[in-house]
Amino acid sequence: MITSDDLPGLDLPSVDTHSDLSGLGGVELHPDHTGPADTESVHGDHGIDVWTDLDHDGLADHVTIMDTDGDYAAWEFHHHPDGTSEWVRTDRGHLGDTGHANRSR
Repeated sequence: MITSDDLPGLDLPSVDTHSDLSGLGGVELHPDHTGPADTESVHGDHGIDVWTDLDHDGLADHVTIMDTDGDYAAWEFHHHPDGTSEWVRTDRGHLGDTGHANRSR
């Protein structure tokens, strides 16, 4: 399982493919504005995190975590009209599994 200990410089709480990110606020990235979306990929002993800033505001809007055991999960950061925000899981599963039987949000 990948945790924030594997992610130097991002100062994240402990997260892995099975985490609930509902309590996690915005995650600041260090964009270089070299493409349509700025991305930081962080490789650790247990997998990889891919944090993406789609709207160039300096905060991650999407994260995908892939563990070396084949588990993966993805979340999107949603801003609500009432001023609140939250991470919403959009996908999870295990690489190599077929169909949607293993996916749960």
